[in-house]
Amino acid sequence: MSERADDPVDGLPLFDRRSRIESLAERLGDLASEFEQGGFATGRDVVDRVLLPLLRHLGWDVGDTDAVAPGFETPAGAVDFALCHPPGDPRILVKIGAVAESAPAPGGHPFDDCSIRAVQLAISEDGRRWRFHFPAGRGSVRNRQFARFDIADNVNEDIAEVLDTHLSFHAAKSGEAFREAERTYAERRFPAEARGAWRRSLAGREVARRFLREMEDAVGVPADRRRAMSFVRGQLGSMRWPADPPDPKPARRVEVGDRVWVYDFETREIVARTVVGREPDWDRGEVSRDSPVGHALFGAREGEEKEIELPDRKAERIRIVLIRGSAG
Repeated sequence: MSERADDPVDGLPLFDRRSRIESLAERLGDLASEFEQGGFATGRDVVDRVLLPLLRHLGWDVGDTDAVAPGFETPAGAVDFALCHPPGDPRILVKIGAVAESAPAPGGHPFDDCSIRAVQLAISEDGRRWRFHFPAGRGSVRNRQFARFDIADNVNEDIAEVLDTHLSFHAAKSGEAFREAERTYAERRFPAEARGAWRRSLAGREVARRFLREMEDAVGVPADRRRAMSFVRGQLGSMRWPADPPDPKPARRVEVGDRVWVYDFETREIVARTVVGREPDWDRGEVSRDSPVGHALFGAREGEEKEIELPDRKAERIRIVLIRGSAG
């Protein structure tokens, strides 16, 4: 059983996302009022009165410099903060101030180091404008932008949802912040790049060469290149799309002997082993299939949330984060 982890000040229950969003939207509204009254004079003000309070609200222990590391050095330069879990493993890079849309040379911008799989956040000098960038995409920092907002102009729950999705401690720790950034980035880039990728993949030189080789093998003499290209272009308009791929393999269900990582929103994290046929030892993280906790866990899939009654405690809501077999 993992030790109890103290919740950061102002942290909200991880399972109650709607409450987190609503509370965060209220805090953004307070910030918008401050911007209307003149905003923040210095970068230090932005850090102390905008960034760190929001990070605290999103579950980060801002007093722990191993978790919220100031002046973090990347191979291409320093950022103002790296949000890490575990210590030394950056999940989010934060740069405050003017952020160039492209570097003079590849690797000349701290957001250009794709070896760090961390969501990248650029905040304007006045703290109002926030830009999220995907690290492993193509092109300049601007091309890799997948989300943006202005706190002063768009105070609503949409901004709160973006912050909760890409900046919360829970999302960073579980890796969901990076996975969601990847999905959002891919969706944003698809319309702009789809036509070019289609043209390059189907009407490029390799397609023409392969078609000409096939014709020569079939006929015995080289085909006319111009006529061959005209035929290829005509075929593109009548192509049939392949069938949709099958649904991905469903998430694994909890079985006997599995080790199950769950979030219990009092102790933050529990690792439990499911057992049957003997008396379980809760202090060692063992859960019987016949116990109230076991009834909630057995058969559950990764990502599911369950209402359970922990020993000597009131009912709690948990989320199944990871399942590993007895041999894992």
